[in-house]
Amino acid sequence: MQHKRRYIVYVLLFLFLSIYSLDRAMMGVVGSTIAKEMQIGPVALGYLFSSYLWLYALTLLPAGAITDRVGPWRMSTVAAGGWSIFQMLGGFATSLGFLLVSRLGLGVFESAANPCAHSAIREWTPRGERGFVTAIWYSGTNAGPALGTPLVAWLTTVYGWRSAFFVTGILGLVWVAIWLPLYRSPDRARWLTETERTKILAERDGTPKALAEGAVGYRGLLLETPTLWGLALAQGCINYTSYFFLAWLPGFLQASYHLTVMQAGGYTAVPFALSTVLSIALSYGCDRVLTPRAIYDGKRRYAVALGALLSASIVLTPYVGSIGLATAVLTVALTFNTFAQSMNFALANDRLRSPADVGRTYAFFTLGGITFGILGPIVTGYLVALTGNFKIALVLCGGLSILAVILVSTLTHRPLGERRTVTQAA
Repeated sequence: MQHKRRYIVYVLLFLFLSIYSLDRAMMGVVGSTIAKEMQIGPVALGYLFSSYLWLYALTLLPAGAITDRVGPWRMSTVAAGGWSIFQMLGGFATSLGFLLVSRLGLGVFESAANPCAHSAIREWTPRGERGFVTAIWYSGTNAGPALGTPLVAWLTTVYGWRSAFFVTGILGLVWVAIWLPLYRSPDRARWLTETERTKILAERDGTPKALAEGAVGYRGLLLETPTLWGLALAQGCINYTSYFFLAWLPGFLQASYHLTVMQAGGYTAVPFALSTVLSIALSYGCDRVLTPRAIYDGKRRYAVALGALLSASIVLTPYVGSIGLATAVLTVALTFNTFAQSMNFALANDRLRSPADVGRTYAFFTLGGITFGILGPIVTGYLVALTGNFKIALVLCGGLSILAVILVSTLTHRPLGERRTVTQAA
């Protein structure tokens, strides 16, 4: 492990996203309890589930540009500290309006998370490890709910739903206390060995000079090729299913199988936990199969397409009968959904030729993803209220997954930011 100290950063990024995802997903666990106390119906609950994404969407592009300017160390500190404070404020809510404001504040600070994480991944990761490291980072999306939803369910049952907001908010502040003194760029991190530092600097994309001079900006990223549009729209289609899992899975299990809050929390944890491990294994295998030339040429798109195609299996869930079989199908769907998303994040880095545009790239990429994420919980709420079950909602998840296959296969063939970089090099 002497020459694997960079994995300290990878673990911190994994925890970063785990806490971020838990703060989002916990509303799915406590939502039914809050709804009873505040007399909220399924449509209003759907709006509450997605509310943190409203300002998140508006602040994404500025957050990406600021991250490119100030770097991931400062921006991650501000982001995690800010969203943790608003998470804790949710525990003081006495009305739907108060709770809504706390979720809006959560979204503002969470908007910097993806640009920060991928700036750090670009800065720290040798290219041949990028898919694997991205999967480690993105597995936090599932690990947070897998480990945290049973905790949130227990806190809600024993101490009330307010305690869950306080405890999850404190977790984020603990992460900040670790990140602040530890994180530095690889050329400045004193705890790295010289051998490992040399490897990272030689095999990552972009030198410090390139990071300062190679930007093409939003105009170049969006107008010169359709690639970023294809990546962002495909991410949105895949993400729609992901937000169903985060917002509605506990409620789906309670309604379909007549489970208690504690039982639903336990069954929710199973697909999240298993998909965390399985998606990392799939991503590791993908990195071993892809050659450096294939990565450079964007061939990771085929892994994204395969993952999206198999995540469409979620449509089978209402027809398998028992809770055990339903959990198995949900695990398969979530595993390949997670794999598709982590590979799509890595594909965006593979396609990017101007390292100084990492924050902007992932801000727009994330905007595409969360646009569908905003709609997902709301549309599901309306469909459940209209039909009295989740069947049509799950068919929509599957259909969008198929659309993602088409988008990523056809629109991501050209690299991003290449013209400006080539011109400067000449």
